[in-house]
Amino acid sequence: MASLNRWRFLSSGFSDAYTNMAVDEALFLERISGNTPSTFRIYSWRPAAYSFGYFQKVEKELDLPVCGSKGIDVVRRMTGGGIIYHDQELTYSITCSKDDLKTANIKGSFKELCSFIIKGYEKMGIKADFADEVNSAKKNKREFSSFCFNSNEESDLIVEGKKIGGNAQRRRKNIIFQHGSIPIRIDIEKSIANLHKPPCDIEKNISSLESILKKKLTFSEVEHILIESFRETFRVEMEAGSLTEKEEKLADELRESKYLNLKWKLNSRTDLCNCVKKENYANCC
Repeated sequence: MASLNRWRFLSSGFSDAYTNMAVDEALFLERISGNTPSTFRIYSWRPAAYSFGYFQKVEKELDLPVCGSKGIDVVRRMTGGGIIYHDQELTYSITCSKDDLKTANIKGSFKELCSFIIKGYEKMGIKADFADEVNSAKKNKREFSSFCFNSNEESDLIVEGKKIGGNAQRRRKNIIFQHGSIPIRIDIEKSIANLHKPPCDIEKNISSLESILKKKLTFSEVEHILIESFRETFRVEMEAGSLTEKEEKLADELRESKYLNLKWKLNSRTDLCNCVKKENYANCC
């Protein structure tokens, strides 16, 4: 990123899945319109939720009635990738221009945007590597799984041979949107309990901050470290802010008309595969 850019920082706290995804899309759309600055956002999920990729058919993957009976939200993302169980985690989103980055291509931008996470992990005493670097050395790339954390893409982050979190992008015009999951702790049984086909030996493939560090962490602790690592990595000045009135209104509209809409949730998006190049979806899940 260019030196000493000024960014907006949003600390959004905990919201339901539909609000979280609606706010992310509102940030993306308003940045495309040129109405808002580049934005770094941190948030989490309450209640627990599954999000699934834009092109997935959720009924094939999840037992929706059981999720409903347990009070677990299920939401389609505007980005690609596999299913993620969001519970005890920190989630970030970045909305920026290609001009904010040194590398605009998809793989390079993933690595550039994830570099602040690597620095944050270093601050915690954790060494993380990109999956393609680990896999090229060990030749152990895993097959794609519909459950995000159980498969590796090139720009996923690996710690001690296990994937930690997942990231996904969407692009339009000159604007890049990326969001990602950083698991503070994982209850593996809960995360796969509602999948029609739970992956085998998943505990060998995924990890969390607490399982690596062998100690308890709070959301606030992790948030503080990532804010500092973002500022230091990209040499940006960040100003704490809030959603604009237009972003709030747009997020409310998207939540009601789209993310809570069963048609949006249940319809397969595979018929839109021909739009991938036009819409510039990318996933690292």
